[in-house]
Amino acid sequence: MLDGKNAIITGARSGIGLAILQLFAKNGCNCWAVVHRDDEEFLNMIRQLEEVCQVWIKPVHIDLGSSDSIKEGMKDILKEKHSIDILVNAAGIVSPNRLFSMTKMEDVRRVMEVNFFSAIELTQLACRAMMRQRKGSIVNIASIAAWGEDTSQMEYAASKAALVIATKKLARELGSAGIRVNAVAPGLTQTKMLDVLENDAEDQIKKGLGLHRFGTPNEIAEVCLFLASDKSSYVTGETIKVDGGGTDLRLSISK
Repeated sequence: MLDGKNAIITGARSGIGLAILQLFAKNGCNCWAVVHRDDEEFLNMIRQLEEVCQVWIKPVHIDLGSSDSIKEGMKDILKEKHSIDILVNAAGIVSPNRLFSMTKMEDVRRVMEVNFFSAIELTQLACRAMMRQRKGSIVNIASIAAWGEDTSQMEYAASKAALVIATKKLARELGSAGIRVNAVAPGLTQTKMLDVLENDAEDQIKKGLGLHRFGTPNEIAEVCLFLASDKSSYVTGETIKVDGGGTDLRLSISK
């Protein structure tokens, strides 16, 4: 579905970002894998993907909490003179599960920097190249937390809500240049972010979901593949919930 296309994927070392990287490569897409750091296991995985899928995958080291690092990383990507057909803003961090009144402001700022501002800055830098090409697809990974149905992690929910609104606004602005902007809002997904949940909390949440189970990173990646591909050529400004039919995130709050 993505033969010959080139994609920038953030958060590509683990979780949903890694699943997107693997699925895109299997569908013929060359990828810049944006990571904060890598290791031999990750590099070996990339080499195997390149060989099996006959694509190139290049790690790009960016600290998404630093505007200077983002600019330097994008400068390195643009120097290669390849088209930038797809940008997937998959990187994100989750804050501790506590009430706002107990949350440090530096934690709030860090979450907003990584989850929202980095995605917006990367989008601005990438869309300039896409505008010259008169085409491109941008996919943001939001969250069902954007609808604010639980009572904790205000800063995480706010960062994802901002991304949902930005998706719709940018789609309107960039559509005339042939650039589509969409978002995917996963429900609770089997990634490291779920490690903080206790078994009792997991069971309680699953009961509130239509499918009575958590999603997998690959299930989220499949929707991203659709939005990145020409199969969704008339879809823009949309946020697709991939939440198993439920959004009940009423978790117990740590004081």
